[in-house]
Amino acid sequence: MTRRITISLPDDVAAYVERTQGNTSGFIAGILRRKMRADSLREQWAQLGYVVSDEDIERTRARLAALPPISDEQHARNLEWLRQFDDEGTAAA
Repeated sequence: MTRRITISLPDDVAAYVERTQGNTSGFIAGILRRKMRADSLREQWAQLGYVVSDEDIERTRARLAALPPISDEQHARNLEWLRQFDDEGTAAA
């Protein structure tokens, strides 16, 4: 079941979605599902005593951003590996 809602996006964001995805609703739904899964994981970790703060996430993102880029081939292998954890069978690119 789906429900129609209307959202407003900044022009540059809307242009990006239209240029790269075509299906704006599907793109937004995919992003929100990833956020829902991440929130669920954080809740599960907290129940086990592992609290992941926004600062922890930002610190990790900064460390990852400082690493040298990986090849397209390695990126493809990483995505293939991640697919085993994705409910829908498709990892985000």
